[in-house]
Amino acid sequence: MEIKEFTKSYIEKSSPDEDRLFKDFLDSKEPYTSIFTNNPWLRPPDFKNPLKFDGQYWDTTVGRKHPFWKTKKLPSPTKEIKQIRKDFKKWGYALIEDGMSQDQCRIFMERLLEQAEGEKLAGVKSMTPSGQYVHTLINKGEVFRKCIEQDTDAVQAGILIEKFLNETLGDGWICHSFLANGAEKGFYPQVLHLDQSPLSPWITEDAPALVNTLYIPQDVNEDNGGTLIIPGSHKNIIKAGSNGKVGKLNPAINLEAKAGTIMLFDGRLLHGTGVNKTDKIRFVAAMSNVKSWMRSQENWIISVDPKIIKSASPKLLHRMGMQAATYGGTIEGFGMGASGRINESFGSIKHFREAFDAGEYIRVGELSPYSSKKDLNKKYTLKDAIKAAKSSN
Repeated sequence: MEIKEFTKSYIEKSSPDEDRLFKDFLDSKEPYTSIFTNNPWLRPPDFKNPLKFDGQYWDTTVGRKHPFWKTKKLPSPTKEIKQIRKDFKKWGYALIEDGMSQDQCRIFMERLLEQAEGEKLAGVKSMTPSGQYVHTLINKGEVFRKCIEQDTDAVQAGILIEKFLNETLGDGWICHSFLANGAEKGFYPQVLHLDQSPLSPWITEDAPALVNTLYIPQDVNEDNGGTLIIPGSHKNIIKAGSNGKVGKLNPAINLEAKAGTIMLFDGRLLHGTGVNKTDKIRFVAAMSNVKSWMRSQENWIISVDPKIIKSASPKLLHRMGMQAATYGGTIEGFGMGASGRINESFGSIKHFREAFDAGEYIRVGELSPYSSKKDLNKKYTLKDAIKAAKSSN
């Protein structure tokens, strides 16, 4: 016997839009709605047209040259953890001086550039409006794995970094992602954003739930696309609170830092890749770290039976977390740019799981211009997944 109150038609009729719980809060798109409304100069560039320099957030310089910021005592590189704590709390970021030695920078940068070129040759390069990215660094070299561990062989400030992350995120924090962001001439700046955006419109007001460690293996400045930041903007976000309004913001600046500097920054700080005006690609590597609970309790990606995966509906796959989105669940960068919708081809990671179950998953590992033809021509699962997504669109 059908129960009327449980039928789809009855429930739809009894659910006018205005009756939805928390509608105004969840639909607010804050903090970005008020950020762009009250700061029109922060609106993203038009990716269909050449980039203009007409007073928007990317049309800027470094702090010591900026008319607004040059009289302010912004963070400068330091080795002193007490000062790092003060800078981070006040400005939303801090700079570790000589966090990597010259030799450590050289090893890091050489491996990164070789990997980027190798991925081009292998047909698996990841391009964004800002330039080439290198994803899943954990598979791309021992130096990157050591950075995730804060091993002092790869990052001489490792003990300091680990202590700082234990304080800000709590013991047991995990690495959310580790990827290299490239900025190239003729490309666009990133939209200024919060890396803690997946929680929006909730704002953690007392402390961040995400803290970034930015490895800077080469000099960065206003010429080669030094990271754009609005110093202290995390306080504007905190003040607005959950579903509050962000008012007028101070101007953005480019980060200026020497090779070896490591930038620690709050997940609520507005930031993004800058504009590179030089002929050489500029790379930094962002290791995002989050509180230990920020993942599903059940690790569905591994635990679900292959037979269930094979026959699962798009909705069930989605519920198990097999539909990646930019903010989570990506595999080797696949899913970056996806919104997480049910049955979205460029976010479905089913292809990877099926290859894994069949013992046929071929990951993109260490590559370089000197890699063998065999390695460059491997049938990488990532390449197959991209091809399958394109054909299903």
